[in-house]
Amino acid sequence: MYKRISFYNKLLIYQKQFLYIVRILAIAIIYYLAGTLSHAISHQTTIITIVVFASEGIALASVLLYGKHVWVGIFLGQFFLAINTMSITHSLLIASINSIEAILALIIFNYFKLNNKLQEIRDILGLILIIVFVLQPFSSILGNFVAMDFHIINWELYMKNTFSWWFGNIMGQLLFTPMILLMYANLKKEEIVDLIVLALFFATMNYFFQIVFPIQNLLLLLAVTLPIILYISSDHGVHYGTFSTFAIVLVSLYLVHSNRGIFANPKILDINNIINLNSYFLFQILLLLIVGTLFSEKRNRTKILERMVKEEVEKNRQQQLYMFQRNRLAQMGEMLSMIAHQWRQPLNNLSLINQMLILKFQENILNDKAIQEFEKDTTRQIRQMSQTITDFSNFFRPEVNSINFDLKEVIEKVIAVLQPVVQKEGITIDIECTSNITINGYPNELGQTVINLLNNAKDALIENKIKIKKIDIAIRREEAFVELSIKDNAGGIPPHIINNIFDPYFSTKAKNGTGLGLYMSKMIIEEHMKGELSVSNDTEGAIFTIKLPILDSSITNN
Repeated sequence: MYKRISFYNKLLIYQKQFLYIVRILAIAIIYYLAGTLSHAISHQTTIITIVVFASEGIALASVLLYGKHVWVGIFLGQFFLAINTMSITHSLLIASINSIEAILALIIFNYFKLNNKLQEIRDILGLILIIVFVLQPFSSILGNFVAMDFHIINWELYMKNTFSWWFGNIMGQLLFTPMILLMYANLKKEEIVDLIVLALFFATMNYFFQIVFPIQNLLLLLAVTLPIILYISSDHGVHYGTFSTFAIVLVSLYLVHSNRGIFANPKILDINNIINLNSYFLFQILLLLIVGTLFSEKRNRTKILERMVKEEVEKNRQQQLYMFQRNRLAQMGEMLSMIAHQWRQPLNNLSLINQMLILKFQENILNDKAIQEFEKDTTRQIRQMSQTITDFSNFFRPEVNSINFDLKEVIEKVIAVLQPVVQKEGITIDIECTSNITINGYPNELGQTVINLLNNAKDALIENKIKIKKIDIAIRREEAFVELSIKDNAGGIPPHIINNIFDPYFSTKAKNGTGLGLYMSKMIIEEHMKGELSVSNDTEGAIFTIKLPILDSSITNN
């Protein structure tokens, strides 16, 4: 068993080593080929060129994606690229400088915690600043010192060649590094065909405006291509824009190599043509990266915000559902308590009727008349108990669709259900309603709300030990809405808590208070019934006011 595990681990190690070697060789070959192509279109024949040096962009993207270990591939690629025109020693030094530059880039990138996916503007700006002010000054200054020390250039050419090295490498890194990183992070298989079509479109357009209908003004050429690229970047992503720019770069470089197009103007020096070409690329890629990333960042933040809003809405919905269930359980507990209270008297009556029947049987006076009276009395009591359950269950039956119903009728049913309980406590309920008003909504949910408000009023009257306990219910029509008020004489709600009584889990009851009744009542009235529930105090007690919209032709006189 141990040998099998060891052999498997060795296979994994060999596989990692093989992949590492393949990656190093691939980077070296790509680096070499890209550098060879860059030099092929240069007006110079040495290692120092002002043209876009693609190898630098590939090297920087490689080290940011795969880590510092790929420096070997960069070293080999640069060494074999330089050996074509320079000595072995000089080539080794140049390759060493470029390898150190790549490692330095990774160190700075990680130090400032930049993301190689380039999702935020700070990542883009950080990459640009590192390239322009750190990497290429380091590479161009040291590289040209090496070239001068080996008498490849003299002091008179040092500043010019340093600028050429700096400018060419900057263009290579700004054009190729963001494109590779963005494609690596965002490219999807289904986008490949779209990107190829898009690249062909921009390549054709660039060829047309340089050869068929040549635009000589660089700003005008930029004004033609850049807005389209920015639009595509904002709509599909910055990686679309960088790939489109890459297509434009390839066509432009090919035309320069063929000595055609507006960047191969025979009337000006080759160096000036290359500077114009690089300037065109520079403005386009900088504006694309900065503006495109800002658009992309805004779009991503909007998506994140939308997702957060959806999550919060769903969380709030789940919380409301949980509170609704808790409130429903509490209401069911109250319902069972009231049913038990209302069943107490019928059960006592059934017990007495049963005792009377037994006594008659024992006294041998049980006859048909007694049996008929027993059946009549017991049936009446059982029907009363059954009706009690029906009355209560109607208010707790879930409703799916809203219906038209008479408001006064619902209130009267509620009072009928609660009447035995409030009578026991010596509470008088008066209802004032001058007309029958039809509204649209959920009568059972409204009934639950009124039961809850009346129970709260009952509890307040009992707790405050009011001698003459009364609850007044008034129904009044006010233009387009009906006002239902429930008023008690329990002394009112303390001013310091009156603004909080509709908050979830806020309860004034010392025991058995869930703090959900009034919250759920408000939610039912305002969200389900499209009305309004408020509370206030007067000189006697609290007044809960419900305002509900009514139908246009809904009022009929008694």
